[in-house]
Amino acid sequence: MARWARSLALLAAVVAPVALNASSAVAADVVTYEITADDMCCQGCAKKIAAQLYTAPGVMNVSANVEKRLVTVTAKPSPKLTADRLWNAVEKGKGKPSRLVASDAAISLVRPDQLDAASRATDGRYVIAVTPAADANAIAQLSSAVQSMKGVQTVTLLQDKSQLIVEPAKNVQLSPWPMLSSARQLGLTPSSVTGPFGRLTLETTQAAPQVSARPQSAGGTR
Repeated sequence: MARWARSLALLAAVVAPVALNASSAVAADVVTYEITADDMCCQGCAKKIAAQLYTAPGVMNVSANVEKRLVTVTAKPSPKLTADRLWNAVEKGKGKPSRLVASDAAISLVRPDQLDAASRATDGRYVIAVTPAADANAIAQLSSAVQSMKGVQTVTLLQDKSQLIVEPAKNVQLSPWPMLSSARQLGLTPSSVTGPFGRLTLETTQAAPQVSARPQSAGGTR
């Protein structure tokens, strides 16, 4: 299980990013993200996570509510500050991220041991799911986009036209991030990708993330 978590983190650093709009509640030139870090159990953990987050472009401050296992990132807006970059930083800090919230969207991960047997991906396949009411042309474009991704062997659209079955080439581990990125660009949200790592879901939200009460500093302002 840990091997797939590490693979997800490493792959996130080298694939097409999922760009999200962060909350701008703090100031017009400052944005915030909130990340749930399941393994952040003490201030020592928070500092390790913060150290990794400070390597992301534009990050100014990281604060943590250890009790709620919630990390708040304040940053200057940057096209390089993407969801996968932040997620990867928390993974590297051993925080085990499970949810990232911005002003317009949220990404959440359900790990394999949390999925029932019927929901898990099998035989190394990946399943992209979109709403059944999604535009057929957009789904066809998504299928073409995924087919062109490196390491993808075949893409099959199921009869109900709400799921794509992605077969990777032999001994290839695919990343869900470029798949979610393509779905978002085509307006196919909510959407999810299920694979050996679990299920990564992207959903839109208009509500800005709630800032934790009395967050504890996890490294100060930079």
